[in-house]
Amino acid sequence: MLELLNGPRLQPLRLASGLVMFTFVALHLANHAVGLVDLAAMNTVQDWRLVLTHAAPVRLLLLIAILTHITLGLGKLAGRTTLRMPPMEFAQIASGFLVPILLIPHAVAITYFSTQTSFFYSYTSVAYLLWPSQALWQSVLLTVAWLHGCIGLHFWLRIRPWYSRWRVILFAAAVALPLLALTGFLSAAREVHAALADADTLAKARAALHWPDAATVAAMRYVRDLCWLVYAGFIVSIFVTYAARQLALRSAPSLKVCYAGGPTVRAPIGPSLLEISRMHGVEHTSVCGGRARCSTCRVRIDDGAAPLSLPGPAERATLARIGASSNVRLACQLRPTTDLAVTRLVTPMARATSRAGFDPDSQGVEKPVAILFLDVRGFTRISEHRLPFDVVFLLNQFFASAGEAIRAEGGWIDKYMGDGLMAVFGRESGLAEGCRAAIMAARAIDLALDELNHRLASELGEQLKIGIGIHAGPVVIGRIGAPDTAALTVIGRTVNEASRLEAMTKEKDCQLILSRRVAERARIDTRRFATETVEIRGAVEKIDIIIIPSARDLAAGDPSEPGSERRAT
Repeated sequence: MLELLNGPRLQPLRLASGLVMFTFVALHLANHAVGLVDLAAMNTVQDWRLVLTHAAPVRLLLLIAILTHITLGLGKLAGRTTLRMPPMEFAQIASGFLVPILLIPHAVAITYFSTQTSFFYSYTSVAYLLWPSQALWQSVLLTVAWLHGCIGLHFWLRIRPWYSRWRVILFAAAVALPLLALTGFLSAAREVHAALADADTLAKARAALHWPDAATVAAMRYVRDLCWLVYAGFIVSIFVTYAARQLALRSAPSLKVCYAGGPTVRAPIGPSLLEISRMHGVEHTSVCGGRARCSTCRVRIDDGAAPLSLPGPAERATLARIGASSNVRLACQLRPTTDLAVTRLVTPMARATSRAGFDPDSQGVEKPVAILFLDVRGFTRISEHRLPFDVVFLLNQFFASAGEAIRAEGGWIDKYMGDGLMAVFGRESGLAEGCRAAIMAARAIDLALDELNHRLASELGEQLKIGIGIHAGPVVIGRIGAPDTAALTVIGRTVNEASRLEAMTKEKDCQLILSRRVAERARIDTRRFATETVEIRGAVEKIDIIIIPSARDLAAGDPSEPGSERRAT
């Protein structure tokens, strides 16, 4: 049962219930923030909000979501075999523990007053009751609940291709909303207390709002204490269950796990491989926190694959998405029962961070980017009769000019390949900007080539010529290679297709070939250039290309009508 709560089968239910609660909290905070305008606006917005949130079906949905989320969370915690975890995961669990403790007084008060009394629920009455004695408690409740929800959203969204582009904006919004809410509530509370400072005015307000008497407040507090007691019982049972599991694991049969390039450890049968890694302090990447949403914890089974259990639906879907071979498994889902030898296929986060600073893309994400391939035409022939120093000097002169043009447009040189290079554009700025930048970089390289040829005329005896191919589409970005030498790079079909376009410039006797996708995203006028539809080896379908004699003939930023290019005959 506890393994089920720890597994991915109930993850969609946990996510859905969390999103319901997060939406409710976000609406509540937004309503608080309106207090910065004035109390009347705050109450007006509340009237609109309560039409939705206090409707019977919605209140039932919220109650079910709360109970479901708490039950699944506590059950998952009870099923853990180790409390070693990354700091952010610990913060999520700790805040999850605190939310019910802080929420119970508020939930009981609102429910009790709205069902057992004729108390008029408004920001006027609530602000007066809560300020100042309960203000700190309520502020901590909103902050902790918001923090818990934001961490959960981060774990869910961090593997989405678009998330890194919006991360800073989303973080700013996540910080701004609770700050505005707290200051809005403070402003409203001060306004209420100023308005009700007179004893006669306060007495009239109490009568109009059906203020709860001492007996009602005492009954409410009794219900609150009872709920706290029940929740404390759940907490105690969680820790008793965890302690019992630890004792059972100590006496359970053990197995040996041998990590390639790492330690060999002994562990009890039962925990997942990711939990075994954490038990022994073995560095093991897991971007999604062991929820089978990503593949960063994947391992290759080097020995001991035969007795392993088959992957579940969530693991199969993730492994299929990355085209993993049959001996690759997700460590967060694999529960070994015999000795195992494994290789971690993603560089552990600690090593990548210590080597080059943390890069959110380093653990593997999919993003749409523009890829530029460049090659120096006939350089092998040019270099045949030159000294090695001269060959290196000439290439470095060219790469210095090309690299300066690429960096000036915000590009990133992924790799050098002999007398060519591959550059990536739009990783941070987005696909449209990346396509424009790649085209502008190609123009700048073409123009810089004139100056370079003029400067090296006496050395070369002939002019350097280049071929460039630019294509756009999704790629996988990640730090790939042996742990101590892994470099951030891109792989995928788009890379292969861009390379084919560059090679095709020889056949088409031109300097630059763009895919139509790049031209349309960059919104450049290409109507005067010939286009073709070509087959590219390895491509799923034919690609429309634009044949450009010289890159300097292009000017980015000119809107064009897609499909208006003339076809080559």
